[in-house]
Amino acid sequence: MGVDRLRMGTDGHGITTLVAFYNCSLNCKFCLNKKCHIIESDSTVSSIELYNTIKIDQLYFAATGGGLTFGGGEPLLQPSFIQDVLELGAKDWHTTMETSLNVPYEEWYSLIEYVDEWIVDIKDMNPSIYKRYTSKDNAVVIHNLKKIADLGLAKRVLIRLPFIKGFNTESDIRSSYHKLEQIGYSRFDKFSYKVI
Repeated sequence: MGVDRLRMGTDGHGITTLVAFYNCSLNCKFCLNKKCHIIESDSTVSSIELYNTIKIDQLYFAATGGGLTFGGGEPLLQPSFIQDVLELGAKDWHTTMETSLNVPYEEWYSLIEYVDEWIVDIKDMNPSIYKRYTSKDNAVVIHNLKKIADLGLAKRVLIRLPFIKGFNTESDIRSSYHKLEQIGYSRFDKFSYKVI
């Protein structure tokens, strides 16, 4: 969907390049990037083309501890393509994955070894709130969170816990926080969605 270069402090350490993908398995009421659902016919690029675009900034990555962030849409819907880009040389840079984590583990587990940091937008841990907001169940999200924690990688995960006006409350957020803590997570970003 696009490559956004020279980002600072928004999605990972140091200077980062965000690679945003079309397509998402969710249909959030206040979607932050509605363009991801409208796939443009001329938007396809090869893994080598993408890698060559990103590597222009590798000196910035090295100097600041930055690197590559995959977002979207939902990047975990494109695991093979992402792995190809990483194998071309991008795995040498700090790699961050921005995701809802609502994609079956079996489809993306091969990326685990490449990802240095996960930024996971949980929405809410309450299944009914989650489904009302996203139109999808969150059982896959919870399963994936447990898998990542079982692998001893919970410290690599930043959990985004939003207040979504009309959908959850501060009490709901505290409940989500405690459930996630019980699974093994300790890094949280609490914020409010700005409804446009």
